[in-house]
Amino acid sequence: MLRTWVTLDNPSHLRLLFHAVMGHADVYWNGQHLGYHYGGFTPFDFTIQDVTSGEHELIVRTDSTLGTNTLPYHIVDWFHYGGIIRPVEVQRLPDVWVEGMRITYEMTGDSSADTRIVLKLRSLSDKPVDLPVSLYRNNEIFTNQNAYLPAKGSTELVLEQKWSDLERWNQEDPALYMIRAVVGQDDLTDRIGFRTVETRDKKILLNGKELYLQGVNRHEEHPEWGFAFPNKLMTKELDIIRQMGCNTVRGSHYPQSEYWLDLLDEQGILFWSEIPIWGAAFPAEETDDPLFVERALTMMDEMIERDFHHPSILFWSVHNEIDTRSQQAYDLSVKMTELVRSKDQSRLVAFATMHPMTDICLGLFDVIGINYYGGWYFGHVEFEEMLKVFHERCNEYGAEYTPVLMTEFGGAGVYGDSGWEPRLFSEDYQADLLGKSLKLFRSDPNISGNYVWQFADTRANF
Repeated sequence: MLRTWVTLDNPSHLRLLFHAVMGHADVYWNGQHLGYHYGGFTPFDFTIQDVTSGEHELIVRTDSTLGTNTLPYHIVDWFHYGGIIRPVEVQRLPDVWVEGMRITYEMTGDSSADTRIVLKLRSLSDKPVDLPVSLYRNNEIFTNQNAYLPAKGSTELVLEQKWSDLERWNQEDPALYMIRAVVGQDDLTDRIGFRTVETRDKKILLNGKELYLQGVNRHEEHPEWGFAFPNKLMTKELDIIRQMGCNTVRGSHYPQSEYWLDLLDEQGILFWSEIPIWGAAFPAEETDDPLFVERALTMMDEMIERDFHHPSILFWSVHNEIDTRSQQAYDLSVKMTELVRSKDQSRLVAFATMHPMTDICLGLFDVIGINYYGGWYFGHVEFEEMLKVFHERCNEYGAEYTPVLMTEFGGAGVYGDSGWEPRLFSEDYQADLLGKSLKLFRSDPNISGNYVWQFADTRANF
């Protein structure tokens, strides 16, 4: 439990914004219960009107206990820290403030797009208000109008425009645009990039050009800070990942920091984003628990809402390694993919399977990930036969044109164990296994990329 004091010199409206609190979170203000949130990696907030000057008590009660209907499941292979893991903001609000902004677009040419901006405005005033609204793109104003809000009411402004002279966001030149909305005394700025993502004949295309993805899995965890990962270390990690020759990162296995996504946007690194439905030990019968399904849909919704404008994100992944041989997992996958497609049709819906030979969900997704540790758990490198059978199964499930990525593979290596023949758990064996696997994947025309497990050591429950 956190107990602290917020001191105000002058009366004000306040917004309490929690960027991430692990598991259950109950928030109290001066002894009054503001509300509850379940999750762990996505933000939530509360608005408090007419706060008087002086000291105010803020209490956050958290519980990160894992069970059979939690995300993740109570058996999980990373160490699941608790508490407040990302920043908390106390924002002063004017009477009218910008509650949200959603920018969507349809590319109509190499440098043109039909854009649509939806502004959500909220009034805390006791009287109706009419006030000016201005929108800027990279500090250049592109619209002026007025908005009327009833007392204590809200409204949405919708602006549709054709934009030209745009630079597309790509890996070599990740062009970004700042979009700023100014409404009365409040303003909100977000950043976007313009690009297209699609699939064709088992390939992934960015701006119409085929991609081959070469990346790593990354846990956002540190031995000294846990999930409260410092920004400066994120910059260092990305520098190392770029030096390795990677053009993509998979966020294993939960929504990662907004600062991390900003770095990826700026440096043209592609991202696979997912929620913590990790299920190597997840019984199929737990997959359709109503509370679990509700929590999964909510977390997916919150992740998309938070990260919608990041051009680096190509994939929304709905789950990892659950029992996709079962009808329960199939039904969950239908609900999850329907939610994602209803919220965002500009990205690809993905999942990662650990049952490539028996999976029944292959036809539901835009991209299929395979987690397979040939040469580590299975004792010898045996990808060729597995992939041959898997590609045939894709044809049977209507996924003959669906891109396939090797989302996890590799082997553990004991630090310093080298210089001998390549044997299991030696650094030599690890390097040999990765080298052979990467060469094999590159030679398979039905594989569009891979993510090595994993970027760096992390604390585990095993």
